[in-house]
Amino acid sequence: MPDSVSARAVSEAAHGDEHSSPQTDDETENHDDRCTYETRPGIAPPPKPAGLPLSQYDGRLSLSNDNLVRKDTAREFDRIRRLEIEVTQLKNLLTKQVRGDGSLALDEPSPASRRPDPELVPETKLPEFMQYGHDADNEMRFFRGKEFRTRYFGPHNASMAFSQLTGLSPFMKETAEEWLKPLHVAARTKDRDQRKIEREARFQAADHELEALLPSRMETDILVSVYLDQFEQLHRIVHVPSFKRQYSKFWLPNEVRPAAFTALVLSMMAVSSCMNSNSTAPPKFTGMVSSAHQTAEKWVWACEEWHRKQSHKHRRLIHYQIVLVLYLAKRVNNIKKKRFWTNSGILTREGISLGLHRDPDCMIGATRNISIFNQEMRRRLWATIQEFDFQASFDHGLPTIVSSLHMDVKPPRNINDEGFDEDSTELPPSKPITEYTVTSFQHLCRQSLPLRLELSRLLSGPPEDLDYEQVIRYTNEITQEIDALPSWDTSASMEEEMSPKPLLAYTLLHVQLRQYIMPLHQPFLRMRKVNSKYQFSEVMFYNAARDMVLLHDKLTEFGVRTLNFLREDALTLALNLTSVTMLQPRGSTNMIMVNSQHTLKLLDKCLQMKEDRILRCGNNEPWGYSIMCAAYGLLETHLGIKDSQSAKSSSAERFINLHYRLLAGQEPPVLGPQQQQQIAAAQQAHAQHQQQQLQQQQQQQQQQNNGGADLQLRPEGPSLLDRAKSITPFLQGGGGGGGGGGGGVPIQVQQQPTLNPEFNMEMLGMNLNELWAVDAWETY
Repeated sequence: MPDSVSARAVSEAAHGDEHSSPQTDDETENHDDRCTYETRPGIAPPPKPAGLPLSQYDGRLSLSNDNLVRKDTAREFDRIRRLEIEVTQLKNLLTKQVRGDGSLALDEPSPASRRPDPELVPETKLPEFMQYGHDADNEMRFFRGKEFRTRYFGPHNASMAFSQLTGLSPFMKETAEEWLKPLHVAARTKDRDQRKIEREARFQAADHELEALLPSRMETDILVSVYLDQFEQLHRIVHVPSFKRQYSKFWLPNEVRPAAFTALVLSMMAVSSCMNSNSTAPPKFTGMVSSAHQTAEKWVWACEEWHRKQSHKHRRLIHYQIVLVLYLAKRVNNIKKKRFWTNSGILTREGISLGLHRDPDCMIGATRNISIFNQEMRRRLWATIQEFDFQASFDHGLPTIVSSLHMDVKPPRNINDEGFDEDSTELPPSKPITEYTVTSFQHLCRQSLPLRLELSRLLSGPPEDLDYEQVIRYTNEITQEIDALPSWDTSASMEEEMSPKPLLAYTLLHVQLRQYIMPLHQPFLRMRKVNSKYQFSEVMFYNAARDMVLLHDKLTEFGVRTLNFLREDALTLALNLTSVTMLQPRGSTNMIMVNSQHTLKLLDKCLQMKEDRILRCGNNEPWGYSIMCAAYGLLETHLGIKDSQSAKSSSAERFINLHYRLLAGQEPPVLGPQQQQQIAAAQQAHAQHQQQQLQQQQQQQQQQNNGGADLQLRPEGPSLLDRAKSITPFLQGGGGGGGGGGGGVPIQVQQQPTLNPEFNMEMLGMNLNELWAVDAWETY
């Protein structure tokens, strides 16, 4: 305002001097041309070269005078309207600064005092959900609603057109009062209240189909405890004390179980179904999939179908919690893996439409319409969505939505859940990062967020944009972020129920940063033969993969399988370690070849992690394990530990032995009448066979007693019915497979074991070529 006033004063003074002095016709003409343009505040007009008409510099001057007048009139109208609004705001500001004694307050006005007083200027006040945020730098946005029933739109939304029509709101209000109110049906308000009551009753009602899927109380307690104890250390979705209070009430006799809470409990159990290690019974399988995985998948689809039927308009916190836990369950159980990236994008867009990416403190009215508890839960849910999107983007090699999004939401506070609840009026202060809490992972993820956003844009962008100087710089920045992470006391046993478990958060914080080192250096691995400076890439690539395997192995020592189920690092790291070692020439004395025996041990750890997951979930994705077995054998051949045939046989032996263990755990199938007849016929034939065998043995005994020749009969094998429990894929006495599932690393060339011709995989529903996934990789 002061700049615009001073500019107009100078302009008027200059015009007054020109009118007071005599002018020639040329000067008058030039003066008329000069007056057709308005000097905008803060912008000086460019000097006009002498002797040249202005029309040569601006095509707009070639228009007719009528067009100029119309344009100037419209411009003046817009300028006057803006000035009127500014004057009104200045009056409000001065009014708020005046003290009771009439003096002016010289203190800096608070952000709230800069807002127009609704009592003074009702005709120019915009709706609160369209006003500027005091930290938004004049950003227009549409945000309205309460708690988790909010909606957010950007400045180009059609609703923002209201901001250009200053008198529209009072005009519509007056029209409604004068002309529409007499026609208003009085019962409409009561109907709205009644609908609200009915909606609340439906929310509190039970869903008997979901309740029928609940297992026993003991099994439910175990699975829910596994979820809360491990996954809530990383991705904060529920407020644990609030959940436990509702969970205790959930099991009370004669208590109605709300359908939403039943769906949340089922979703949690779907996450931890395959991870329960308290059961002493071996897992059961149906074909290639474990019974626990089938149960988890059934829970996921049931909860997803229930959630699909719920109203989008009236959703609450628990509805978004269910969606996030269901996504987590799909990742853990490897359900619809190809849709992980698209599903995470849907979650991100849903969060943006709610305004989760904007902090409530920056949105006018949000702090009043959203409770302190829900403000913090919104921050936690957005942090969870953000990490889901990041990991799916990295796994698929596709861009993340978050990298192109403006967001100002604050990180979740580093506090425990016991520090606040639904009735809190303020949050406790955030604890220092050196003190571990259940929210430390999310709080510290924000620390490296700018770097990870930049890396995500770079790795998913054009490959020519990546030069080696950038790679070195980003590697140093990643190392600095890793060094800045706190060193919590991770020596405490993960099995201690009451102790904090920082090892899980510590591992994932390191892993999600180190994972970016490998794709950064991967394009330069094969350039090592051309230029020796790229040896740095080989070392960094190898060290990153090695460190990630060791971090996972540390968790495995404590029996924690969370990251093994949440991520696909076992496959990725095994392939990366194999590829970088295969690039080294035989007989080389560089660091990678010197550590080749250690590399084989690392690959074996990756195979053991993959086997543990398969034996709990099943091998519904056979190609991953077959590739890891083949990579192990290929590396043995490259290092000269085995010849090609021995390495192939060892890889096949390890692969088949795992699936034999799946075969041994098969659930007894439900048989139809025809199958029962076949089994009865087989049993009768088996009885006849045993009777014949007994007669032969009696005859042999008689011949021996009579002094006859000692006939050596071939020992009979197990019966057809018992054969599946005893026959192994390789005959005993053959060469012991170096890669046959053991933890040791073979160091000698071994003989090829002999295949057992009676072994088959028909009970798994697939043949060996399908399990080995040969056809799936012919085109690669």
